[in-house]
Order: sequence, then C-alpha cells, then structure tokens
Amino acid sequence: MTRPIRKKVIAVVETAHLRRLIDLIKSCGVSGLTVIDGREGSGVTGDWVRDGVSEAVEMKIVHAVMTAETAERVFDKAAVFFERYPGIIYSHDVEVVRGERF
Repeated sequence: MTRPIRKKVIAVVETAHLRRLIDLIKSCGVSGLTVIDGREGSGVTGDWVRDGVSEAVEMKIVHAVMTAETAERVFDKAAVFFERYPGIIYSHDVEVVRGERF
C-alpha cells in the first residue's frame, strides 16, 4: 500500500517565543501541531539542561506535519523569525495515513 508523503517540520524555540512561532506556523495554513518540552541539549552556545533554568530560557519542541507547499511557506517566514529569535527549524519527509488531514 502506498502512503502519502508529507513534510514533518520540527522547530526548537525558547518558551518565551513559543506563541509567536505557533502563530507563524498556523498563519501558513497548518491545521495541527504538537509542542513538547525540551529536557536537555547542546548547540552553538553550549550545553543546556532544563533543571534550574527559568521559563525564559526553557526550550520547547514543535512538531507539525504538512504538505511540501505549506512547509515552504513556513520556512520562508521562519527564516525571518529565526534571524530575530534563538532556535532552529528543520524538516524531513514522512509517510502518513489519512493524508487528506495534512
């Protein structure tokens, strides 16, 4: 059985900027997303652990599945967003069931 291919977009952002990112994603036509807590990680600024950090620097991870066209719109707007706010965004192809939902 052939399953539809969609884009899964994942973004990591500080909690303080989460609402702005969600609004950006939804403004591109994304119908659903999931936000989970970032527990620990490292990047260009070094290692971080959620324990003992304030909400201002706590990280959230946003997952959303969408068409390739919608992902292009998200990436276009996210390029400007991530010039101003810290974080990353990336995507990859995923197979889905009920592709009409995305």
